[in-house]
Amino acid sequence: EHAQRVKEAEEQGQTGDRGAWKWAIRERIWNYLEENDIAAFPRPVHHRIPNFVGAELTAARIVELPEWKAAKIVKINPDTPQKPVRVAAMKEGK
Repeated sequence: EHAQRVKEAEEQGQTGDRGAWKWAIRERIWNYLEENDIAAFPRPVHHRIPNFVGAELTAARIVELPEWKAAKIVKINPDTPQKPVRVAAMKEGK
């Protein structure tokens, strides 16, 4: 439903500059992480892919996904919250 509304808004020229739209979302997420003390080192989280409380748990859940298990090669960004996923990929030879 949301994707359909976005598509319709784009067709009507109501989304404006997509870069600005993404920036607004990033700002909202960064602020939320900081205000709710969910952000983890390094802080502040603005202008980066933020580390967050529970990143290790997220990595543990990712490696249980059937898509992960079936994958021979995975792309993982070098950002701090994805470090446990990179370690898992190296251990599994992905």
